[in-house]
Order: sequence, then C-alpha cells, then structure tokens
Amino acid sequence: MKRVLAGVCTAAAIAVPAVPAGAAPNASHTSVSTRASAGVVNTEGCRKTEIHVSSSVAMHAGQPGAVDEEGLTAVFLRVTDICADPSGDAAAAVGGGTVLFEADGRNLEPLVADPRLTAASVTTDLPGTDRDGNPVTISIAAAWTGTGPLFHETSEVHLDYPGEGTVSITDGITRMGASAHVAVMVNTLAASGTDEGAILQQVESSCAEMPRPGVEDFHPCFGFPG
Repeated sequence: MKRVLAGVCTAAAIAVPAVPAGAAPNASHTSVSTRASAGVVNTEGCRKTEIHVSSSVAMHAGQPGAVDEEGLTAVFLRVTDICADPSGDAAAAVGGGTVLFEADGRNLEPLVADPRLTAASVTTDLPGTDRDGNPVTISIAAAWTGTGPLFHETSEVHLDYPGEGTVSITDGITRMGASAHVAVMVNTLAASGTDEGAILQQVESSCAEMPRPGVEDFHPCFGFPG
C-alpha cells in the first residue's frame, strides 16, 4: 500500500477502533516549520517600490530515522513609475503605470528564528532573474520582531484503514504579528522599508502509524518508512 497523508491538517476528529493495549507505533514523524513573511510598499513622487520576502526553516524527524533540516528564502522586487502611461514594449503595472524594474529569486537559505517567535532574521544573496530573463543577484537583509499577542491553535485527526492500521495526526499552529525591516540590493538598485503587519508562524506536526498485527509496509504518513 502507498497511501500518503503528508500535509493533512483538520480540526475534525474521526473516531477509530481502539488500538490494542501496549501497541507501539510502527513509526512516528515530527516536523516543525517556522515561516516569516513581509511586504513593503514605498511611494516617493511617481516612483513606487514593492518588496515581498518570505523565509522559512523546517525540521523533520522520523522514528526510526535521522533529523533533516531545510530552508527556503524568496524575494520579489518591483519598481514602477505610477505616473507614466505604458506604451510600446513597456509593461503596465497592476494599478497603472510602467514597470521600470522587476526581479525575483530564491535559494535554500534557512530562516533564523527564536522558538518563541519573538525575533527572526535572514541575510543572504539569492540568484534570480529580472523581467527580461537576465540573471541577477539579489542581496537581502530582513529582520522580524514579534509584536504579539501570541495565538495558538491545535487540530487532531484519527484515520482508520480497515484491516491495515490506524493513523493519528496532530498539528499545533502558533502565530504572532511582527514588525519587519527589509533591505534589498540588485545591481546598483537599493531599496528598503518596514512592514508593521508582517507575520511570524510556526507549525508543529506529528503523524503516528499504528499497523494491525502482522501488517507490513504500512506507511501512510509520508509513503515510506521513517
């Protein structure tokens, strides 16, 4: 069997037959993902600058199995002349005007975050492309400061596979409002700003597989052992 449940999250609880006393999970998986995002929009005269950044770090541990950690950071930058009328090959921006410059990039740089979501940061150079497909390097330094309050919610689901086993999935989601300062540079273009409505979020998930006696290859959490 190769049923896969990765990413399942629901507030509903589904009753399943009781697991025999003393039974132990065939495998359990725990993952913790922390993500920070921010959007900065500055307008000076006819020049509008937009910066959007998202950064995360995730840890996955399987029992039995090793602990894996991975990160992802992405940046988007756009500069628009909001007073100009698009003509010829110039591209119109959303809301009017002409796009003067646009670039985006991503890499595997992990977010550095306090477990209590009070602060987070990322500083890195990302390979990317501009609007014409030319390669560029985007340098970014972003820092988040939690402004509270801290919100927490949990969800739990239990699933039964008749004749095969049961699965228990629990998710805990923690969020905090944040203030973020972002600074980017692409070629000779530099931009920066602050987002007072930024977000810090952490999701902790666990998935436990309980096979019936004699059942093998029961790995619905991720489709593979550990």
